Amino acid sequence: MSDISHASAPLGAASKAAAAGLKKNQPAKPDKPTDTRSHEQIQKDVVKNRQDLAETLDAIEYKLNVPKQATMAARRVKAKIKTLREENPAVLVAGAAGAAAVVGTGIWLGVRALTRR
Repeated sequence: MSDISHASAPLGAASKAAAAGLKKNQPAKPDKPTDTRSHEQIQKDVVKNRQDLAETLDAIEYKLNVPKQATMAARRVKAKIKTLREENPAVLVAGAAGAAAVVGTGIWLGVRALTRR
């Protein structure tokens, strides 16, 4: 093994010197912009921003509330069925008959598969 000799400078001195050099090369910080709005305008902006935030939070809640989404979807389907029943009942009857045929076929195939074992 070889001995590693350390320089006489304290540990981290090089990194401190490098950081000091970086600070010298940084551009000057820009001045903070001055707010020229009146007190009333600031209050109006605050009220508007609060309303925007409330609308955004309501939209997020609506999208994430699955039971509420399911309830709304069920209401839309019921309204469509009611409209269809009033406007063209023959289509509604044909759709119900088709759904019954699909369910009946599924049951028949299930029973047939069980009895053939």
